[in-house]
Amino acid sequence: MLTTKMKALLLCGGLAAAFGAGWYVQGLRWYADISARETAAAQEASTEQQAVIATQALTFHRFNEIARQANQYAINIKAKSDEKQIVYRTIVRRDPASRQCVPDDVANRLLDYANSLRASAMHTTASGVDPTGTGAAASVCRLTYGQVVYWVDPLLTALDQANGQLAGVREAEERRRTE
Repeated sequence: MLTTKMKALLLCGGLAAAFGAGWYVQGLRWYADISARETAAAQEASTEQQAVIATQALTFHRFNEIARQANQYAINIKAKSDEKQIVYRTIVRRDPASRQCVPDDVANRLLDYANSLRASAMHTTASGVDPTGTGAAASVCRLTYGQVVYWVDPLLTALDQANGQLAGVREAEERRRTE
């Protein structure tokens, strides 16, 4: 049978095994707790990233919508301008006043202003542009009233398109500030 020594050894061995198993289970619990904290932190970071991505997607969507509206406005303005040009050309062809000359000082001011706009947009003298206005000999008339009618509406259309684009930029900036 079992002697007292053997019983004591078995008891100590059992206690050691139970103690070892307890530490093993405790280690598993610690590992599970650490893993749960890391998972929660990763989930929180993921949620924050999803919120940032959703905000950026919404912002891009808003800006794209504003750009689409500005583009559609520009297309509509251009179509209306083209229709007006057809009507104006028909009227100007029939009207004898369209062949009359615009006074030279007005024509020169318009030409100088157009050249200054072109020069400021190009930042250098473009080839074929006469910055001094001393190029080809001037005809009897620098500008007729008919020619003015031909370029005024496209000019106003371009200004309206630019104003529409600027309004879109302002709207986008305002929405961005209010977010």
